[in-house]
Amino acid sequence: MKRGRRCKLFVCEEIIINILNRLPLKSLAKFKCISKNWRKYIAEIYRRRFQWPEPYLLGFFCLEKRSQSCFFYSSKESPLVIGSSLDESVNFIGEKVYIVASSNGFLLCNKLRSRQRVYYVYNPATRKRLDVPKTSISMDDPYIGFTCKVDEDHGIVSFTIVRYVISEHYQSSITIESFSSEINVWTDYKLIVDVPHALYPSLDGTSLSSAGVVDGIFFWLNYTLITIYDSVNKCFWALELPENLFFYYPRSCCLGLSGGELCFASNRWTTTITCWRLNNFPSRDNAKWVIKYVINVATVIKKYPKYFGVGDGIAKVQNMVFHPALPHILYLQIKGKVISYDVKTRKTELVYDFGVAWRKTKCYKLFSYDWPQWPRLL
Repeated sequence: MKRGRRCKLFVCEEIIINILNRLPLKSLAKFKCISKNWRKYIAEIYRRRFQWPEPYLLGFFCLEKRSQSCFFYSSKESPLVIGSSLDESVNFIGEKVYIVASSNGFLLCNKLRSRQRVYYVYNPATRKRLDVPKTSISMDDPYIGFTCKVDEDHGIVSFTIVRYVISEHYQSSITIESFSSEINVWTDYKLIVDVPHALYPSLDGTSLSSAGVVDGIFFWLNYTLITIYDSVNKCFWALELPENLFFYYPRSCCLGLSGGELCFASNRWTTTITCWRLNNFPSRDNAKWVIKYVINVATVIKKYPKYFGVGDGIAKVQNMVFHPALPHILYLQIKGKVISYDVKTRKTELVYDFGVAWRKTKCYKLFSYDWPQWPRLL
């Protein structure tokens, strides 16, 4: 070959996948940055090896204080998946952030908790952020919804932010403010409120896991009700909690999607956790709560003294989070530790130990963080 000439070697897709499939996980983690195609090949290899459900729960971001956060994995395999590419501290350019919500591998953040009109979307995989224009309406402690969609074929990320605030228990109307990255502007809608009971303002102590979105329908836990906003049909309504539950301690329950179902779990005033699923959601007329399973927390604590010590088994659940894909797994924060409990096998696994007295962890907030086929570009 003459000097200066380059020879291009073409290797078919099947051979590349065959070679990659023979490599260990640590090597695959290094090769994901070669090209977009290689990322897709490696992502599929991970799914086949571990038989991961979709979405795969990579771990949790934990908001410890107003501007401090940490990250921990949900399984031993997760660190091998992403290598060292994840920004576990969520700190960059010397800034401290306040996490507001999580969706599809992206975080919605404030620079400071007090500046509730300035948001940005952050990708911990690439350590890049996208600043969102300042909101047009000032709201104190708003309810916030966040959803992020990814076009895998074209590598395009789009997201929507929805927020509203409750100023009075009985309101005849409510203002919804929403932002779409596709048009890059905030818009607001004044809607008639159709709810059977009083609404309550958002409090900083409320579990941030008790909100979500499915097919453009946002939902939030509002003490006595589940408030719902249909972003497609532009309507706002509410559903009652199961068994006429009328009050709860902020961290004694959770609301979220698990295995494609909208579920609600509560352990108010008892050591027993009851989980319901809402059939026919998001129908306003035919939605019905059905008991899904019951967990005796005292029994779990007594069965694992190596995690919780020897005692009477009485301990307050500080946080609950559903597994997004596996409907039989629930994550619990008890005595400063996070465990996963499998309802089918009744097995418990220690996921993370904060290493401090449990009283210091009672205000911690957990965000489940799904695996986003690393690294998605923002």
